[in-house]
Amino acid sequence: MAVEEETNSKVNILKQVIVQVIMFMLIFLTCSLVWCMDNFGNIGMEQIVFTLNMPLKGASTNYFYSYFIRAFLPAIILFVLEMFLWFKKKKRAYILQAQIRGKSHDVRLWPIRVSPLATIFVFAVWTFGIVCTADDNFQISDYIKNQLEASEFIEENYVNPLSIDITFPDDKPNIICIYMESAETSLQDFDNGGLMDVNVIPEMTALAKENISFSQSGLIEGAAVAPGCGWTMAGLVAQTAGIPIKLYTYGDEGALYNSLGAYKSFLPGVVSIGEILEDEGYHNFFMAGSDFSFGGRTDYFEQHGNYTIWDLYSAKEEGKIPEDYSEAWGFEDEKLYEYAKEKLLELASKDEPFNFSMLTVDTHAGGGYRCELCPDTFEDNYLNVWACASQQVYNFVEWIKEQEFYENTVVYIAGDHCSMESDFLTDYSSDKFNGSVDRKVYNVFINARSAPLKTENRKFTTMDLCPTVLAAMGAVIEGDRIGLGVNLFSDSSTLAEIYGYDTLFSELSKKSNFYDNELLYTN
Repeated sequence: MAVEEETNSKVNILKQVIVQVIMFMLIFLTCSLVWCMDNFGNIGMEQIVFTLNMPLKGASTNYFYSYFIRAFLPAIILFVLEMFLWFKKKKRAYILQAQIRGKSHDVRLWPIRVSPLATIFVFAVWTFGIVCTADDNFQISDYIKNQLEASEFIEENYVNPLSIDITFPDDKPNIICIYMESAETSLQDFDNGGLMDVNVIPEMTALAKENISFSQSGLIEGAAVAPGCGWTMAGLVAQTAGIPIKLYTYGDEGALYNSLGAYKSFLPGVVSIGEILEDEGYHNFFMAGSDFSFGGRTDYFEQHGNYTIWDLYSAKEEGKIPEDYSEAWGFEDEKLYEYAKEKLLELASKDEPFNFSMLTVDTHAGGGYRCELCPDTFEDNYLNVWACASQQVYNFVEWIKEQEFYENTVVYIAGDHCSMESDFLTDYSSDKFNGSVDRKVYNVFINARSAPLKTENRKFTTMDLCPTVLAAMGAVIEGDRIGLGVNLFSDSSTLAEIYGYDTLFSELSKKSNFYDNELLYTN
């Protein structure tokens, strides 16, 4: 009898442990999901898979801190509270002191007895809710479905730059590419093509109006974001190689990534703008205020164009900032623009033409980084950061125009992708915005060597900006296509104009054996 009681006791303890483990996992997953939705409200599974395959080196510590404070710690607190209430049930009743009509009374709250079947039902419904919410926000089921269906779309439409003639003018212009973190046209007022009541980025709007900016309409609406192009590394690949990033599995021999997440080569079958310009005698230079190794950026640009990389650690090595300096992702854009001026003057003093690229970071999701230059115009901190970013990039362009090298320099400004900030449009958008308009990436070409045949009412994605940058430099591209992108200065139809966005995005989301074997892995 004693043995039987001991066995039953052990079984009961095991059941309680299992229930508590499941409870903790559900609380933890719920808090984590809420945090992900707040910080990465519009990413898909492509980015999640890519990020999980990449080392986290270079990621902002602010994200880890935010996750700990707003997700992990609340999960622990809720679980401890649940544990307290769970084990409190073993007592006969909860006794609370209450003041009723000026007198003290004991209030007995008898615990609710929950049957095992009821516990299983609650856990099942809770799990189902987590799965459905995650799927609704991150398109998990669509991603899985697309991996089960192969498409030949990329193979049929991809143009390898090595297979065509690209001719540059004798007097090769310099190119300055300013990739602005999360820059989208939605931040403008509604009458200018944005989605806000007040134009948050008036200086960027002025640049677009005064120069060449390609648009989806007669207003200032930029490029659509195709699947696999919606985060920083993917946005840079889209605009420099005309393709998305599509990553399915961990690779084996000859693959992009091994089981440790360390890659042998980044998109070895791809030829990018960097390689094209390197062959033309350009010095490729990329500057960023963060650790550029994050997301494989250093590997991609060093392997595709032999770029000189100048980032957070370069600034420390040159004594620009102290060794222990760290603000958000690295150092603020205010410093980045000043260091960029120095490097541009240095590059301009040499005999070879230069391709100078830079990536800002203050406007990253998570509320952005508010520097000393930021105004206090808006209630939302993120909008103030954007107002500051607009003024800074405008001032930087004005400085460029004053330099001797400007006469033979093309300036290209574009967002890398749309913002992952999930609430600023919901809270501050114009009453005219009905919530159904797709957000677009900002773009402008200044001092371009080509004249566009049509800038308005175009359907195009950020991949089309790849050959368009070369055309802005005066390059003549046979067939007007590179990768999956089409030169927007020409009258050639983009893939979005030929197939429509729905078909284009659907086909790009599917598995492509050509992409895997010819671009991603190669033998």
